[in-house]
Formats: sequence, C-alpha cells, structure tokens
Amino acid sequence: MSSTVATAGSVLADPLRVGELTTRNRIWMAPMSVCYADDSGYVTDAEVEHYGRRAQGGAAVVVTENAAISDSGRQLPRQTMVSDDRFVPGLRRIAAAIRIHGAVSILQIVHAGRYAGPWDVYEKQRRLAPSSVSFPLLPGRVVTPQEITRSEIDKAIDDFAAAADRATRAGFDGIEIHGAQGFLISQFLSPRMNHRTDQWGGPYENRARFALRVVDAVRAAVPARTLVGFHLLVRELLPGGFTPDDARRLAVDLESRGVDFIIPATATFEDLHSHRDAVSLPRFQMPDVRDIAAAVQIPVIANGALGEPEDVARIVAGGEADAVALARPMLVDPDWAAKVIDGRSDNLRLCPCRPPQCIQTQLKGASCHSWPAAALERGYLGYED
Repeated sequence: MSSTVATAGSVLADPLRVGELTTRNRIWMAPMSVCYADDSGYVTDAEVEHYGRRAQGGAAVVVTENAAISDSGRQLPRQTMVSDDRFVPGLRRIAAAIRIHGAVSILQIVHAGRYAGPWDVYEKQRRLAPSSVSFPLLPGRVVTPQEITRSEIDKAIDDFAAAADRATRAGFDGIEIHGAQGFLISQFLSPRMNHRTDQWGGPYENRARFALRVVDAVRAAVPARTLVGFHLLVRELLPGGFTPDDARRLAVDLESRGVDFIIPATATFEDLHSHRDAVSLPRFQMPDVRDIAAAVQIPVIANGALGEPEDVARIVAGGEADAVALARPMLVDPDWAAKVIDGRSDNLRLCPCRPPQCIQTQLKGASCHSWPAAALERGYLGYED
C-alpha cells in the first residue's frame, strides 16, 4: 500500500458532525437519478438494493435521487414519488436498507418546475415556472411553460413540507431540498428565468423568497433532530443568470433558517448543453464549493466530476469542503468508500464510459458498462455483486 493511498484513507475516515448527527466518515453518496421506481413512482426491490448496497459499501451518508413532491413537479417517467402517503411504505424500505448498514439516510425532494415531464403529457396540463419564458427543452424543440399563480406557489410550498413529513415518517434521517440544476426553486432564483414584478421576482430578496419559504416550511414540518440540507445553485453559465454573489448571500440565509448542510452545484441543464466541455472537467465545481464554504459555518459537501481518491482526500484535508459526495463512482463501485478508507484504491472499479452508459440508460433504469455481467443482466447492482 502506498503512503499516499493510506493517507487518503485516513483523512476521509474522520467522522463529521452534521446537525445533531455524526457521520462515520467524509464520503457521501451523491444524489443521482437512476429511475428504478416503477411507472407509478412506487419504490421497487431494485431501488432498495441500490441504496442499501452503497451504504453497505461504506458510504457515510446516502442521499437518494430526487423524489417528486407532486404530479406537477415530476420530471421522469420512473421517478420516485413522495407526493402521497401511499408511497411511504416503499420509502420506508429504502431508509431501513440504508440505516441497517450504518449510513445516514437522506431523501432528496424536488419540484421540477418547467422541466416537468414528459412534455407530451404536460402539454395537456400546466407546466409551472416563475415566468412564461420559452426555452430549448431538446435540440430543435423550444417550449413555453405557464407562469405559476400565487395559489400554486402556496401549494408547492405546502407540498415540500408534506413530502418532508412523509420522509420523516418513513424513517429517513434527513431531507435535502433540491434548489439547483434549473428545477423550480432555482428557477425562482434566476433573473434569467424569473421575470416577475411581484413579491416573487426582481431583487434578490424577492427571488430568494420562494426558496426560504420552502426551507421554513420543511424545517417546521420535521423534528429538530432531522437533518435539512439544500442543493444550492451557485451560478448559471448563460448570461443573465444566478450569480455567486447571490449564492453566497443565500447560503448565509439558509444557515440562519436552520439548514444543516449545503451541496453547491454549478450550472443548470441548459448550461450543461451549451458549456459541455467546461462542466466535464475534473473539479469544475470546486471554485464555487470553496466560495460557499467560506461564507458559512455549516458543513459544505463537494460533488461533481470527482472520483480520484487522492484528489478527494486533498479536498477534505485542505479544507475546501467538509466532505465529498460521489455519484457515478459509487454507481460503478458500491464499495468505493470502504476500499479507499482501507487503502485498497488499486481495486476500485472505474467509470470509463464516454458518454456514460448510466446517462444513456437513465430513463429506463441506469446501468454501467463496468458492472459484472450478472448485474448488467439484472439491470442493477445489488447485494449479490
């Protein structure tokens, strides 16, 4: 074992205090849509094993893919739902599978806003956004959402709170509110997407109002011990978008409202298409992560284009972030955390696909070219692998 690998393991093995909980190390599983739910949004055996297996592999915290808080906020056809009590029993199975292996369980909750889909279904319904601003949904297809009304805003806030309550009743240790990637909360934050002239648009205080109201409602809906995190958009790459200055200000406001951790994120889906080279570079989000970490006292978790053990350890050891969350590295190798902490980085299964197979197969259930043959045939990598 090299001394560098051993040092990486020892740095990442340190526990971390988050809210009223202590995590067993500094390696988190990042939220990533794998779409193992059924067509109605119910949890499946594959989904339970997917998350339980990563907890078994040593992750300190497992943050699930985003679960939709309402039908109008659902993005993907096999997306997990948390919009009704009938989904609680399945969610309880995920939380239990994570916790039985010693990891902290976090359910990410979302309203997709103008990204709700599939579009062919929602063309017959209202697709909600702060403003009716046209945008390219797909290459060659420009679409226009409807402006969300005041009553619909109130309902969305209530839906976030109800989803958080269901997650708590299902046994999750915490909730992460999705305020990034161009979903509804970040749509309100963005001057590019939010052209309103009422109390929900214009200056920072108005554009941040929806995010902060959601945080207040979620915090009030769950016990004090329950973790509340926030996936924070830090900047858009297209002109006229949300800026790091506003993101730093929002991070401070989130901390004052009782948020326990922040996962910063650079760019929206539209940015990803127009700046594909920039967002594929290793560590591309780290300048924004450092910005947010310098603004608050609560834990800030780095993620995005990370996966080299020595680099991950340097981020934590250097104080750039308090922990690192990994998505694709843990999809391909659920034992990433245990192997790195034990000094077995040479045995890591790597993620070589370009473009990634997991993204290409996402809508029907993500798979990875590097999985064992049995997992590929099964359609997911679980306890047998």
